[in-house]
Amino acid sequence: NTNNKGPKLFKNKKRPMGGRVPDHPIAQGILEALGEPMRTASLKTEEDDLQEYYTDPERIHEVFGKRVDLVIDGGPGGLTPSTLVFCTADEPELIRQGAGELIW
Repeated sequence: NTNNKGPKLFKNKKRPMGGRVPDHPIAQGILEALGEPMRTASLKTEEDDLQEYYTDPERIHEVFGKRVDLVIDGGPGGLTPSTLVFCTADEPELIRQGAGELIW
């Protein structure tokens, strides 16, 4: 989103950026310590043909360990996708209902 709403971290002229608020004590602790949003990505390799994402920390370390600074083992992640809401227009638009409760 190229407008002036939202944190500077999420501004991107090429495509809209999103925010995610995971309900996990490790993620919540990191966010609290940082005091600001952080950028993350879903872990899917370019070679994958299917929409399979890595959720096992040991497998994440095995595949990505040499490309990242740190892998925190908080146990396996869930497979339920996030809820996606576009907020680039006047009215929010629900794109995908996933994990988490959406309150308008």
